[in-house]
Amino acid sequence: MASQIPSIPETDGDEDISKAPIMLTRSWWRQAAMYVGAGIRICRKDIPGLVTLVGLFMLPPLAAVVVGSQPGDLAHWIAEALPWITIVMGNMSAVLAIEAIDAGKPVIPSEILPAAVRWLPRYLWANGITTALFWVPVTLAEWGLGKLTDSWGWPAFTVILILGIPMLFLHVRLVFATYAAIVDDQPGVRSVRISMGIAQGRWLMVVAAFVGSVLVEGPIIGPIYLLIQGFSNPYVAGGFTWMLIMMMRPIFIATLHEIYEDYRPAAEIAQSRSVANLTRFQRLRREVSIRSGIIALPKQAAEEAS
Repeated sequence: MASQIPSIPETDGDEDISKAPIMLTRSWWRQAAMYVGAGIRICRKDIPGLVTLVGLFMLPPLAAVVVGSQPGDLAHWIAEALPWITIVMGNMSAVLAIEAIDAGKPVIPSEILPAAVRWLPRYLWANGITTALFWVPVTLAEWGLGKLTDSWGWPAFTVILILGIPMLFLHVRLVFATYAAIVDDQPGVRSVRISMGIAQGRWLMVVAAFVGSVLVEGPIIGPIYLLIQGFSNPYVAGGFTWMLIMMMRPIFIATLHEIYEDYRPAAEIAQSRSVANLTRFQRLRREVSIRSGIIALPKQAAEEAS
């Protein structure tokens, strides 16, 4: 698992403050760089396994490129649908692969894929919530600002410039929901709440790590992306774009994985998982015992008072 950030030791006030953990003296951008480096080191542990998994999920968008080059509505519908295999299953599989590597296990696609299928309902529920929380306010804000900027005669890209930082702020607060849902088996709503808590108070660090994990791949990814923009066929360009995104995912996901492992509320997650593993009869007994304890408290207080 990720190397944990050392906790703050209790002091009696006489100890030298220089003995505090070095992590506490690091600025947000240094912490971000550390997490990007940690993500890269995780990926280096099993390069063949990640290359195999990434190559596997590059096939659906590649098929979309081939099919999208053909005439006809059916071909275009198929080309539109194929990348969604990579968008959904590719993302889940990459998360599970990074978790396996960090646990000291090799990436074996024949094991990763069935696990991704099993987690699909939980993933869709958690990401459905985060999608609504992100796109509903963003869409409304784009519509409202678009009306204003049009009436003022401002350029269309002004809306993106205004909303860029708020969108990034909201995105990094929701991005960890997938990890909580899949890695820690948390329900959709709790996954979103955990994700928001992780970014609380460390937004700049998470954003810097988020951006840094993309920039380290820039020398390779940038020229390829510019070449993709030369395709006029949107299905071909879209297929190549998702192939490119799949190539970028391992380092990006590994970086966020390290942040999640260090800041996840471990005690809360362990408690929720222990409750979730109880049988229905055990849950009923637990509920009865809790209620009995609550009812007994006033009686005990009255007896002590008398």
